[in-house]
Amino acid sequence: MQKWEQIQGVYLHTPFCLQKCLYCDFASYAGFSEADMAAYTKAVCCEIEQRGQSMPVAADATVYFGGGTPSLLPEKLLAELVEALHKNGLWRQPAEATIEVNPGTADKQKLRFFKELGFDRISFGVQSLNDNELRAVGRIHTASEALEALAMAQDVGFERISADLIYGLPRQNLATLQQSLKILMGAGLQHLSVYGLTVEEGTPLAHLLDEGKIVLPDEDMQLAMYELVQEYLPSQGLKRYEISNYATAGQESRHNLVYWHYLPYLSFGSAACSFNGQQRFTAVPNVAEYIKSVGSGVAAGVVERLDAETQLAEYLFMGLRTLEGIDLRETEQRFKCDVMLKFGAELARFIKEKLVALDTDKKRLRLTEQGMRFSNEVFEIFVK
Repeated sequence: MQKWEQIQGVYLHTPFCLQKCLYCDFASYAGFSEADMAAYTKAVCCEIEQRGQSMPVAADATVYFGGGTPSLLPEKLLAELVEALHKNGLWRQPAEATIEVNPGTADKQKLRFFKELGFDRISFGVQSLNDNELRAVGRIHTASEALEALAMAQDVGFERISADLIYGLPRQNLATLQQSLKILMGAGLQHLSVYGLTVEEGTPLAHLLDEGKIVLPDEDMQLAMYELVQEYLPSQGLKRYEISNYATAGQESRHNLVYWHYLPYLSFGSAACSFNGQQRFTAVPNVAEYIKSVGSGVAAGVVERLDAETQLAEYLFMGLRTLEGIDLRETEQRFKCDVMLKFGAELARFIKEKLVALDTDKKRLRLTEQGMRFSNEVFEIFVK
């Protein structure tokens, strides 16, 4: 079987948070009780039973617990979810098993328990190591708590530790961003995800911005921050391997590579999205509605059937997010399409401007470092 004919990744969504961050538009909610969490966990375990064998699953399929805040779940409930995956053949010898952790929910006992459950990679939502910036966007932890969480994860034996960082935050400037980067590198991190702040419509952050109660760095400052990240992290040994991700060799997120390589994945929980190569299924985001629907025998959600043109377009712009780009021979084998024959005329300008690189010997197409900055312009070629 080819890789794109098997499930290569398994994702479980935890929709619970202690407090919703001001910029967040994910399907996550504060205010749920432990009883609510138990009911939700039972529903997810049932959904795993119902849908777990819908497609062949690779023995080394990655596992990822995301959210929300998976580290907020009581140990007993996390263990039940892991057991359900084992029981249904979805957790065998995963290439990696990651759990997301909010530093404000971390303690050594909990982190040790994650390791005992079989997680070998941990991803911390640090976002900033400046307390003023953290308060400005509603994070529940301080900079010192984030650093303590990173140290505890190392102490209990995690060798693969990642952190998320955001630039363009309220009250942020080049000096504070560089300080956050410098401290994280000093903590020995080998993987970092760095995102520009996106103000999503309907979020508290958007309302505060509209009312003039906060001010964000202007476009020139945000560009300077972007350039700082591109220059500083490689100087510290972290190579950019995807538009927003940096790692030392071998520390890349194998689960996220499943998405970027446009390979099938199964997801469970409210708002979770699964992809089998031809269609996506996204479960309802409302927790109560999700629990009720699973109890009736099938998780409610929306099925999106993808035509051949859409599949090809998504494969191309997902693959081009990575430094290695796309293999033109694999593309032809998988989608029966000669990319350069179909899109060559439109790509020519970007190749001439050195935003896109074509390796005719290796039959690979990729974005250059400069091209990653203008990636959306390139991707528009594929979306008709």
